[in-house]
Amino acid sequence: MRYDLAVIGAGIVGLATAFYYTEKRGGRVLVIDENTGPAQGNTARSVGGFRLGLFTSRLNRVVSESSVRFYLDLQSAGYDLGIQQVGYLVLLDDLKYSSYIESVRELISTGKALLVSSDELRKALPFVNLDLSDEEAQLMGLRPIKGAIFSPKSGYLDVEKLASFYYEKLVERGVEFLFNTRAERLVLSPVISIGHPREPLAWQEKRIGGIATSRGLFEADVVVLAAGAWSQELLDPLGIDSHIKPKKRQIFSIPARGRLQEFFNVERFNEFKCIPMTFVPRGPYVVPRVREKTLWLGMSDDIGRKWGIDFEAEDHFYVDNIYPLLSKIFPILEGARPESKWAGCYSINTIDENPVVFRVMNLVVATGGSGSGVMKADAIGRIAAAQALNEPVAELYGGLSVSSDILSISGRQIEPEKLVF
Repeated sequence: MRYDLAVIGAGIVGLATAFYYTEKRGGRVLVIDENTGPAQGNTARSVGGFRLGLFTSRLNRVVSESSVRFYLDLQSAGYDLGIQQVGYLVLLDDLKYSSYIESVRELISTGKALLVSSDELRKALPFVNLDLSDEEAQLMGLRPIKGAIFSPKSGYLDVEKLASFYYEKLVERGVEFLFNTRAERLVLSPVISIGHPREPLAWQEKRIGGIATSRGLFEADVVVLAAGAWSQELLDPLGIDSHIKPKKRQIFSIPARGRLQEFFNVERFNEFKCIPMTFVPRGPYVVPRVREKTLWLGMSDDIGRKWGIDFEAEDHFYVDNIYPLLSKIFPILEGARPESKWAGCYSINTIDENPVVFRVMNLVVATGGSGSGVMKADAIGRIAAAQALNEPVAELYGGLSVSSDILSISGRQIEPEKLVF
């Protein structure tokens, strides 16, 4: 069976790409995924956080903010995405303070980010320990917190609800979904066959002739590979490098009972009266889940965490790494233990940790969310759809046009993001 477009991966990027392709072209479209339904892979394991007005690089601002504006307007139009703009609070110690403030000076001057002093933090969050000058704190690499950067419009959304929006619209448009189906191989074929048993030969022009799956072969004029952390497994046999590697990330959930209810009794930052999503740069973070009254805790570990697919959450990672740091900063967490946990994999672009969207032959590769895939997914989908349609320009939400090769590997010129946490 032949299709105009076949998409490998029914995660948020694959769904968004199919959505914008069918919005312009229509035709026969197939989406293949090994899971039982849409967005059941790493998309379902995402925190779903988004920054709004808290990037220093133009690319990040354009790609993320156009996507987030689309989500906000979609919810305003009546489609519940579970958006909670609780804000982002980035705690800064006395060593990081000056460099971080300098990097966001423009954002502060325009009101997109606010500077919160240590005195204001103590008043708003009386349960936070800012001193962190004792021997134990020093041993863990913690230092006195001098202040914080606050982004009032940032927050999180329900990723599965966002995925459901794209999925439902695609079903209405007649897109075919093939779940419980593993894409095993991208079949390389000659554009013009000469009947040679070992073709395509080195000198022949090539194309992706089909997708070999656990349910047989499917052919398409254009193939989009949006398999996230699994993308390189299908590209390696073809000699194509996306510069994407998977690395495990873990989340631990704790109900806000007893003293932990203080996290949801905060007047200063948002309408929900909860602590914002709170980050220690290159350290742990806390996400207040408003509807469930739970705390999601996590931390990215880079050196020492091997590359590879791994979905096993580790109790000892919480006990040894997250808990000592966060219970020092938030003493009311003392003795707190998670009631649930899960792990997913970042698809990390090892060049600059930004998404990649590029075309080789009739194959479009869209991956590398690196932990920010949800907040950039709508724009990535528009850019990937433009590539699939051979359009030189992609129009993002809000009317801004960008080159469709803005996220390509070749000739990549992306300004480094200074505000990393």
